[in-house]
Amino acid sequence: MASLSLKQVVKDFGPTRVIHGVDLTVDKGEFTVFVGPSGCGKSTLLRLICGLEDASSGDIEIDGQRVNHLRAADRELAMVFQSYALYPHMTVFQNMAFGLENIGMARAEIERRVNDAAALLRLDTLLQRRPTQLSGGQRQRVAIGRAIVREPKIFLFDEPLSNLDAELRVSMRGEITSLHRRLSATMIYVTHDQVEAMTMADKIVVLRAGRIEQVGSPLHLYNHPANRFVAGFIGSPQMNFIDAQAGDAGTVALPFGGSLTVPHRASTGQAVVLGVRPEHLSLQAAPGALALPLEVSQVEQLGGLSLIYGQLPQGAGRVTVQVAGQVGVQLGERLTVFAQPATCHVFAADEAGLALSA
Repeated sequence: MASLSLKQVVKDFGPTRVIHGVDLTVDKGEFTVFVGPSGCGKSTLLRLICGLEDASSGDIEIDGQRVNHLRAADRELAMVFQSYALYPHMTVFQNMAFGLENIGMARAEIERRVNDAAALLRLDTLLQRRPTQLSGGQRQRVAIGRAIVREPKIFLFDEPLSNLDAELRVSMRGEITSLHRRLSATMIYVTHDQVEAMTMADKIVVLRAGRIEQVGSPLHLYNHPANRFVAGFIGSPQMNFIDAQAGDAGTVALPFGGSLTVPHRASTGQAVVLGVRPEHLSLQAAPGALALPLEVSQVEQLGGLSLIYGQLPQGAGRVTVQVAGQVGVQLGERLTVFAQPATCHVFAADEAGLALSA
C-alpha cells in the first residue's frame, strides 16, 4: 500500500479547464471516495492519478515520489472500470492472469496469485468459466481479482457498481469494504452515489466543477457541511433549505413568521438560508422547536419509514419530512412539523452558500 499526494493539479482540455488546482492527500491504507454530480471531474482526477491522462500542471506523488513522467503501466496502480473490461473469449483464470503473463512473470507465481485472489473473492469454482457465463456481480469480482493479482500500491475504482441492480449494489458495497479491511490496501473510489460514499469511505472528497468543496469523514461532512452544496449532496433525502433572515443574538427569522435561535456568524438583517434535514423534523412539538406549517402535497409510505412532502406558506418552498413507521397523513392535509435548533444549519444566501452556523 502507498500514500498519494496531489499538489495544485490542473487539467486543461484545450481552452477548457476541468480540474482547478486540486490539493489532496490520501494516507496509506485509507479508503477515499471521490463523490460529486456528473461532470464534476472525479473520473478525470482518477485518470490523472493512474496516468491515463497527463496533468497540465501540478505534481502527483506516490509515496513521496513524483510520478507525472511515468506511464500508467509503470505507476504500480490498478484500475477497476465501470464496464468490467473483461476479455469475452478468455476464461476467468485467463482474464486474471493476462496482465501478469504480459510482464513475463513465472507461471508458478501467476497460478499462486490467481488462485489466492480467486479464493479471496469466492471465484475458485468459476475459474474455467467465461464472462458470458457469469452474473454481473461475478464479473465485477473478476475485474477486482485482476487488480488484486497485480499487488498494486493503490487500487482505483471508477464507478464499479453503476451497472448492477440495486440489490446487488448493496451486496457488492459490503464485499468491497470487507476486501479493503482484509487487504489493508489504499483504495480510491469514484461514485456519484452519496450512499456509497457514506457507507464505504474512511474519507470523502466532495467535488464540484473540478474543485474540492470539502474533505472529511462521512459523519463530519453530514454533521458539519462547509457550504450549502455539500449539505445538499450528503444525506438522503436531501437537506431542506428555507430562505430566512438573520436577527440579533443568533436568531433566524422566517418570511412567513416564526424564528429560532441558532448561533451563527451572519450580520443582523443579512439574507441567509436555514437548513434542516428531513430526518430531523418531527411531528411532535417540543420546547424551543421551530414550527413549520405545511400543506401536504405527497406521501410516500415505505413501510419502516414515511416521507411527507409539503409546501410552506407564502410560496416559501417545499419541505421533506422523514418519520419512522407509517403515518395516516392525507394529501392536502395541513399539519405542523417541528425543528430543534440544535439540528439546524445556517448558510449564506449567496452563490458560495458558506456555512455560517457557529
